[in-house]
Amino acid sequence: MLLPDTLCCDTAQIHAWQSDAAYDYQREFMDFQPSVWEWLLMQFEELLSYILGSETASSITIPVLIALGVILLLLVAWFVYKTRSSLFQRNQQSTIGTVEEENIYGIDFDNTIRQAIAVGDYRQAVRYVYLQTLRHLSDHSLIDWRPQKTPTQYIHEYDKDDFRKLTTLFLRVRYGNFEATPSTYDSVLQLQSSIIKKEESL
Repeated sequence: MLLPDTLCCDTAQIHAWQSDAAYDYQREFMDFQPSVWEWLLMQFEELLSYILGSETASSITIPVLIALGVILLLLVAWFVYKTRSSLFQRNQQSTIGTVEEENIYGIDFDNTIRQAIAVGDYRQAVRYVYLQTLRHLSDHSLIDWRPQKTPTQYIHEYDKDDFRKLTTLFLRVRYGNFEATPSTYDSVLQLQSSIIKKEESL
């Protein structure tokens, strides 16, 4: 039995393969168009290769990019916080409470306090006495009233003993589930009266 000559070149088959587009592998490399991300990745890897060497660059390119991305996000967050801090203030103040949502210049304090006392709502009475005190301090330019400010911020602006005590009572009643009684109401009235008298005597 004669064995086929395996060293004989089948030129017809080779020509057929060369004519078949399915075997044109070089065309795929010629038509390759990297995406923007792939192009940036290649450029960055080339830069690292130039600085650190090709072997090191190929192993750290992705981790370095992730680290740079995290740093960039932190910088953006820091920039937003510095330029638009009010976006973060509301969430922070939700735990300590802003002074009040309503405008202190739109309240008839005397009538509102009188109505609260009439129904025995000393919690609301204490709250309105405190807001009325803020109104007095704001009218005399002793504080810069803003609806988003916290009681603690007003203490920094008007750091007097009577006002600190009044603020403490207000916070206990308003946010600390401290029971407001007629005695509590009398205490805040005395503190308010002391604050007003001291400022009017100056």
